[in-house]
Amino acid sequence: MNQYILASDLDRPVKLDEAELRQDLISAERYTSADYAREEWKKVWMRTWNLAGMAYHVKEEGEYITVDLAHESIVCVRGADGEIRAFYNSCPHRGTRFAAVEEGYAEKFTCPYHGWQFSTSGETIFVPNEEDYAQGSPCGKKRLKEIQCRELFGLIWINMDNDCASLEEFLGEQIVRELGSYHMENMVRVMNMTADSPCNWKIITDNFNEAYHVQVLHPGLIPYIEANYKNCQFDTLAEGHNRGWFPSHNPSILQDGDEVAEHLAAIMRQWDLDPEDYHGRENHPKIRKALQQAKREKGIEKGYLHYEGYADYQFTDYIIYNIFPNSVITVGPDGVQLLRPRPHPSGDPARCLFDHWWMVPEIEGITHTPSPAGGPDLPIEDGEHEVIVYGEKSLGTTADEDLSIAKMQQEGLASAGYQPFYLAHQERRVQRFHEVLNDYMSKD
Repeated sequence: MNQYILASDLDRPVKLDEAELRQDLISAERYTSADYAREEWKKVWMRTWNLAGMAYHVKEEGEYITVDLAHESIVCVRGADGEIRAFYNSCPHRGTRFAAVEEGYAEKFTCPYHGWQFSTSGETIFVPNEEDYAQGSPCGKKRLKEIQCRELFGLIWINMDNDCASLEEFLGEQIVRELGSYHMENMVRVMNMTADSPCNWKIITDNFNEAYHVQVLHPGLIPYIEANYKNCQFDTLAEGHNRGWFPSHNPSILQDGDEVAEHLAAIMRQWDLDPEDYHGRENHPKIRKALQQAKREKGIEKGYLHYEGYADYQFTDYIIYNIFPNSVITVGPDGVQLLRPRPHPSGDPARCLFDHWWMVPEIEGITHTPSPAGGPDLPIEDGEHEVIVYGEKSLGTTADEDLSIAKMQQEGLASAGYQPFYLAHQERRVQRFHEVLNDYMSKD
């Protein structure tokens, strides 16, 4: 039984007290200045928890992954005691990276330059000519530089600040409980894409902190996701994160026409509901509740074991968790999506790396899942990492639409005509993100 079970009759996430906003002005330099980006690296990226990868990739002792964050490379490895540890990918002898692959297995790490060797717990265990060191043998003295590392929700999290708050404290009790209820530790990542993108990472983060743009930029979502802000819920959380709730699996109130879109109709038939019974705009609002009831009654017997303990809204709705600074985790009834921009390793503030993950539960008898990047369905198996340059290949219709605007916005932010943001109330998560960012940047 999952320890994070929510009340079964919840129709939406619990509304929390919102953080008070100061209405800080949002400067253009934070998107365009290399000096700002360097300061941001020290004060934000080196002090916050970030995702490194999937825990099942380091299931056994000696299995490891490497993750790049801007210019840094971090190695996460499972030790003999069963714990995952994270180290800077830098030999303590003369700085050479000792792990060159994205994923692998090592009984011990060996630096390719001078042959120093390290255990999976970071100790130096062998150096050639150890008697030649006037300061004494490095073995038992020098070690890999370790950073904070935690495993939660089947994900690996890292933090370069050894004096940081715990991961649970950083996320907050509400987010831990809600994300924990989706059983992500039992999911497999079937898609793992990274796009070299022509914008500052915060432009993408801003985009996913508001839904004001959906009705203009993503009309294809309107037939099955609510796009009217009055029928959604937006929260700015005390810990510095944001949350958006979008009732789904029924046409938005903005949808014209009486027909049920085929995408939604196919899901209804899967749960023995006849779309013709819900023809007409007056009947569209009934679809969501009907699907919730059908899934609660038939989900477990159909093999959807991850439905155990779901609240009503979890059977149909999408919730976006904007984890400061950059992890956008969107949970739905049958999968979890990560959309994550990262600073570019070149240091160019007008570029970033943009990750797109899709994680789904394994369901008996179901071998494929629709791809959020379009194209053919994806096999439900661990997906290889695909790295592209934006424009070379689709990241999915919605992500492509977002990135097309991101490039134009980056160009506009560099203009002498830029004026500080003039935000609607429904965009307050953008304001909150920048005020949290300002708080980090103002610290010594």
